[in-house]
Amino acid sequence: MDRQYLTVLENQMVDTLLKVLSINTVRTPALNEMPFGKGNADCLKLVLDIAKSMGFDTYNCDNYAGHVEFGQGEQIIGVLGHLDVVPVTEGWDTPPFEGTFKNGKIYGRGASDDKGPMIACLYALKALKDSGFVPNKKIRLIFGCDEESSMECIKYYKTKMPLPDIAFSPDGDFPVINIEKGIYAMHLDIGKLPNQILEILAGTRTNVVPDNCMALLSSTVDEQNIIDSGVAYKKTEKGFELTTTGISCHGANPHLGDNAAWKMFKILAKIFDNNELLNFVAEKMCSDVFGKSWGFALEDEQSGKITTNIGVVSTQDGHLKIKLDIRYPVTFTDTFVEECVIKNSIKSLLIEEKHIKKPLFVKPDNFLVKTLLNIYNKEMKTDAKPIAIGGGTYSRMLPCCVAFGPTFPDEKTAIHEKNEFIDIDNLKKMAYMYALAMETLSK
Repeated sequence: MDRQYLTVLENQMVDTLLKVLSINTVRTPALNEMPFGKGNADCLKLVLDIAKSMGFDTYNCDNYAGHVEFGQGEQIIGVLGHLDVVPVTEGWDTPPFEGTFKNGKIYGRGASDDKGPMIACLYALKALKDSGFVPNKKIRLIFGCDEESSMECIKYYKTKMPLPDIAFSPDGDFPVINIEKGIYAMHLDIGKLPNQILEILAGTRTNVVPDNCMALLSSTVDEQNIIDSGVAYKKTEKGFELTTTGISCHGANPHLGDNAAWKMFKILAKIFDNNELLNFVAEKMCSDVFGKSWGFALEDEQSGKITTNIGVVSTQDGHLKIKLDIRYPVTFTDTFVEECVIKNSIKSLLIEEKHIKKPLFVKPDNFLVKTLLNIYNKEMKTDAKPIAIGGGTYSRMLPCCVAFGPTFPDEKTAIHEKNEFIDIDNLKKMAYMYALAMETLSK
């Protein structure tokens, strides 16, 4: 496809992205026929209406997901991305749900994960159509609305529609991701806290490193011990309110952030220096993200090291509750990981709930991998190889799917962080590569 067909659509692409970013699509409780809340349903409708105005066939799958389709044929070439986003915390320089164009970048929650890349794919498909290209297979863009939680969107979608034969997801990194670690989200009851700890709160999602943590201690605690710990605190009617701050990031790469909950547990372990539970959490769970201090530093050649992230902390009936995000190497099993956690933890620890996503491994000589890699290397004038990540995409939901962009090597996009953005030049660059990918795969 000649690049000019996409160039004339670039301003429309940016305008559409700004509109999509203005809708808050953090999952909320189900409402009428809106399984993930009104914002997600409204955003899906907006995207499908825009696609319909472009002349594409569209389908709304009961507000769980929807698709945009172009072409005929028995085989389906898929592109899967999501419109839902993770929650925001305070400290943004621009409104997170308005869409702000500034200094060659578009800011907003979802700008790079995953609204921006999916709008790029929509306009890439429009450019293909405008160029007169006639695919020999169906090209289907699937927009999900619950990727950041439990992927109920695609689980439901596949009960109504056949999944694509081969597909890519613009929800990872360039050049091509053919390996994704397994994901084990554990909801843990660590055990009974000291009676003087009334509450601990941190985080909103298991797959996000929390940047704020609060602990409420009773007034019976020796204030001098709190002062000696160096933590920021204030007196309240109930006692002492302690706060720690950090830097949020994606839970797949917790070493890139600064976990506020880690800081709090280390402080609490000092204040209550003889407490077994707090010492365990501070020394084992909050010393390194790669499992070494906890006793299971698992690693393999294909996908690298295991990672752990304390994403959400709360208390209930005096017990410490932690939602833990574990990304484990592809040659290990979730059963083995669970055994490691139990074996190397205090006896009071219980796994109350578990959410498991199996690893993804598509061989590097697979036709899909080779095709996408060739497109990337030709456009970028590189000789890159497929890569492995700790993140999880829709790819593991399909028989043959890999992640293809949108993050370029050595690029920072603030995914799951404050001030998330996408660079305009990169948006245009990826849109063209997505057009080439759909064109090549559907010939």
